[in-house]
Amino acid sequence: MIYRNAILAILLLPMIGALIGWLIGKKSEKYRDTFNIILTGVEFLVISLLFRKITSDPIEVFIPDIMGIGLSLKLDIFRYIFIWVTSLIWFLTTIYSTQYLIKYKNRNRYYAFFMLTLGSTLGIFLSENLINLFTFFEIMSFTSYILVIHDEDEYAHDAGKSYISMAITGGMVLLMGLFLTYDYLGTVDISLLSNSMKNLGNIKYLISFLLIIGFGVKASMFPLHVWLPKAHPAAPTPASAILSGILVKTGIFGIIIVVPIIMGDDIFLSTTIIVLGFINMFLGGFLAIFQRNIKRILAYSSMSQIGYILLGVGLIGLLKKHKAIAVYGTLYHIFNHALFKVLLFLCAGVIYMILHELSINKIRGFGKHKNILKVLFLVGLFSIIGMPGFNGFISKTLLHEALAQAHHIYGNRWLDLAEIIFTISSSFTVAYLLKIFVTVFIEESEKYWGQYKHHLKKRAIIPMIVLGFIIIFIGIRPNFIFKIIGGTMDLFKAHGHIKPHFYTIHNIKSSIITMAYGFIIYFGFIRKYIRIEQDGNPLYINPSLRWLSLEKHVYIPISVFLYRSSSVIFKVIDRSVVNLVVYISNGFKALSGIKVKKPNISVKNIKVKKTDIFLKNIKVKRPNISMKNIKVKKPQLDIKNIKVKKPKLLLRKKNVKEFKTFSDIISILRFNLNSLMYAVFILAIMLIVVLGVLIL
Repeated sequence: MIYRNAILAILLLPMIGALIGWLIGKKSEKYRDTFNIILTGVEFLVISLLFRKITSDPIEVFIPDIMGIGLSLKLDIFRYIFIWVTSLIWFLTTIYSTQYLIKYKNRNRYYAFFMLTLGSTLGIFLSENLINLFTFFEIMSFTSYILVIHDEDEYAHDAGKSYISMAITGGMVLLMGLFLTYDYLGTVDISLLSNSMKNLGNIKYLISFLLIIGFGVKASMFPLHVWLPKAHPAAPTPASAILSGILVKTGIFGIIIVVPIIMGDDIFLSTTIIVLGFINMFLGGFLAIFQRNIKRILAYSSMSQIGYILLGVGLIGLLKKHKAIAVYGTLYHIFNHALFKVLLFLCAGVIYMILHELSINKIRGFGKHKNILKVLFLVGLFSIIGMPGFNGFISKTLLHEALAQAHHIYGNRWLDLAEIIFTISSSFTVAYLLKIFVTVFIEESEKYWGQYKHHLKKRAIIPMIVLGFIIIFIGIRPNFIFKIIGGTMDLFKAHGHIKPHFYTIHNIKSSIITMAYGFIIYFGFIRKYIRIEQDGNPLYINPSLRWLSLEKHVYIPISVFLYRSSSVIFKVIDRSVVNLVVYISNGFKALSGIKVKKPNISVKNIKVKKTDIFLKNIKVKRPNISMKNIKVKKPQLDIKNIKVKKPKLLLRKKNVKEFKTFSDIISILRFNLNSLMYAVFILAIMLIVVLGVLIL
């Protein structure tokens, strides 16, 4: 019972804390900041204390009558990796935020949605039911949207539109996949789907692609990555850090659930994910080379690093019974990426706090004499490029060996090309980070000589030092993480464990060769072709601004075309149906709109034996006739005092006051049909948008 309550506390504390923190912030910002730090610290502590329990048995919680099918939560060793690193990063970035946001507006709103995003993110990782997962997924999209547009300037709102548009579109595609899943399998429980999906037939591929597209938007998977390079520079740096380090992992989490777990090592899907992973790796690294804003460079870098993770996910399915090395590499890189990418973003945030500028053309030489900041950035740089002694070296070596294993098993020429792309993409990483480091921390600038040191506060530096220490520790002692990842082997149906012997001559040599290629790209291409001299100062240019933009040149024109064309088509259909209903209504009106007058009854020459007169649907009062002393041969009816009611139309128990004629019914039907056509129109627009996404 205590563990069940702990899981609920993990989920509910940030949600409730968001409201409490907001109320405290209206009275005192100092107390609010302290409360948020304590809250995220308690969250991290509770999750850390659960480690011993989940290594033996998973913790499951089910609460009926929530979200229709109940709230189903589960914490096993696989999910623990995600929620532990999430709680750690949130705790550190909350401390960092108290320094970073001092001169920002709407701080109270920021912290409230920052905490709500934490709660919904943990809800995603804890969900054992796809409907629960989808619900938390959508909550996270809307709460993080507020973080993206926090500055409320034109650029922030533009980035926010891209972010929320892609999030909603991905959510609708994901929901369609969930509908099909439940319709065909009768369940959305993750633990039950793996066995059911295998026997489903080819429709399982349609379902899988819908789910992958929905999760792929958040994972910044090509070609659904267009929000990433806009949202990261727009958001405040702590929000950018969690967007890159954590929120993209929610999409990765969903893809892992679909491909290796639910679909069970399907070769076709695994190969597709591998191809998309290589595109992400290469394209993200290539575009990062041309950028000049540090956060934009790091955004494309995140896209590239997600490619490595997607490669690992695909290799899990491709390697089948030899998949253990791919599982280790994938989960290790998920963990590592969160650490080194958040560290690099926080370093960029320190620069922005001081200068309010992140263009390397304008901040050249700023960090030359900022030794603490320089060392911390260097730690993040060494880790992401895979320098021996840092955590990135371990996970990239594992992924590289998994790729080599696939090449050994299949001997495919395409895998020769894959090896080349892997090496070039890793070299791009070295090149674009050298571009930042040399420009900001090595080159000289008299403008920043010895200034601004007093701006580097402990509240900002301490979280970065903690991240740097963890990066180095698990790079030297990978056994710490290996023991955790080893517990996930049963979930992935993998066999065998990896012995961490990474510091071999071959692995170190491979890393050095990759870094050498990166130096060649930096000095032979970046400094020679995209760096120019202007007024005696070096400036970087960005020719990629003139290249094809998926959002501007593909998605927006297609969306506008679909909207306009469908509007015309459905307007014609709508008017045709309305005119048809009007025509039918007028026809019925001509037939049924007859006024009923009082009956003019003539009793001349009518022989009546009885005085009870029965007229269908007409109630006639019996005449009050006095016959005293009167001899009557023929009954004479005095109808002056007889009240004759109008005939009532019996319309299926409807009140007579509602419908006086049949034409009233037609009018109501016409109104309902017209409303129905608008509903059909809206539904059709949604289907066309989804179809367009699928085609693309």
